[in-house]
Amino acid sequence: MKGLAEVSLQDGIIIAVYTGEMSMEIVKQAAEDIEDLIIKAQSAKILYNTLEMESPSMKLAMEMKAFDAKIRDKIQKSATLVPGAATAFFASIAFILSKNHKIFHKDLDAALAWLKS
Repeated sequence: MKGLAEVSLQDGIIIAVYTGEMSMEIVKQAAEDIEDLIIKAQSAKILYNTLEMESPSMKLAMEMKAFDAKIRDKIQKSATLVPGAATAFFASIAFILSKNHKIFHKDLDAALAWLKS
């Protein structure tokens, strides 16, 4: 399934929902949208929802790692919501140097509660 990334601001949290197969172009556009919301909305919390995303490649994980390095000092907390072990593995690589990042397995409520705490 062709990929899609939708970025929005909900209750002071930037939520990026990734669906289907991700391309570098889709990931980069979502990153730009996230950066815009960090500045415009002054939001310092991000949820990366990958429940409906196909397992990413190492190349995409490294792109997200570079993006995280770029915004790391502007972020208070971030979380990745994953469907399984493969996506969790790539998320752990992408956010290995993050100050305050957690991975949640299929538990949106727990991820949002942690971000709001």
